[in-house]
Amino acid sequence: MLGHRGARHAAPENTLAAFDLALREGADGSELDVRLDGSGQAIVLHDPTLTRVTQGSERRHVENISSTELARLDVGSGERVPLLRDVLIWAREHGQRLNVELKHDVRNRALLLREVLSVVSGAPLPCLIFSSFHPYFVWWLARHLPLLPRAWLVHDKQYLLKYARGSRLIGANAIHPQHTLVTAARVARAKRTGAVCNVWTVNEPARARALAGLGVDAIISDVPGQIVSALAE
Repeated sequence: MLGHRGARHAAPENTLAAFDLALREGADGSELDVRLDGSGQAIVLHDPTLTRVTQGSERRHVENISSTELARLDVGSGERVPLLRDVLIWAREHGQRLNVELKHDVRNRALLLREVLSVVSGAPLPCLIFSSFHPYFVWWLARHLPLLPRAWLVHDKQYLLKYARGSRLIGANAIHPQHTLVTAARVARAKRTGAVCNVWTVNEPARARALAGLGVDAIISDVPGQIVSALAE
C-alpha cells in the first residue's frame, strides 16, 4: 500500500508532511514525482509550474526558479518542495518504500536522468522502484541502474501503449497500469512474465479489495489509511 504523492487527502502533496502522514496511516511507503528545478537539482513535484500547489500565488515554471528561491516558497501549511535526495534519506530512516516517477515533460530529459543517477549512485537507498510513462526513460534506467526495479506506467486514455506491450523489450520488470485497465487476465499475464503489477490511483475500498483479490502487488491511493483499513477487513 503506497500513498499517492503521500497522504495528499490531508497534507500538501509530495511533501515530507504528506509522506509522514502516509506512514502514520499505515502505508508501506509513497509514490512521488521527480523533475528538475532551475538549478538542475532533482526535486519532488508533480506539475511543471507551482500554480496549483501555491493556489496561484506563484505561477512560474519550476525550471525558472533556483534551488535557493524554491526552498523559501510555501506549497501549503508551511511545507517546501523537497529535494529527491532528502526524501530518499527520510524513507531510508523510516523504513518506507518509494515509487519514484520520473516526469518526462521536463525541458532537458537527459539532464534529469543524469541528475537522478547522481543522486542514487553510491548512497544507501531505501527500497524503491522507478516508474515513467515514457518508454525511453524505462529503457535508460534498465541500462544505467540495472539493479533497481523500473516500471512502465500506462493509463486508459492511451491508444496503443495502455497495454504495455513490449515492456520486456524496453527493460521494464514492472507494469503500473491505471486501475481501470486491470483485469484478472492481465494480472496473470504479468505474473507469468515475472513482472510486478502495481496499480493506481485507487480510492474506493471495494475496488481495492477486488484488486487485491486479483493478486496485484501494490495499490497506490490518495487515502492510504482508508485503503489499509479496507484491506485488513
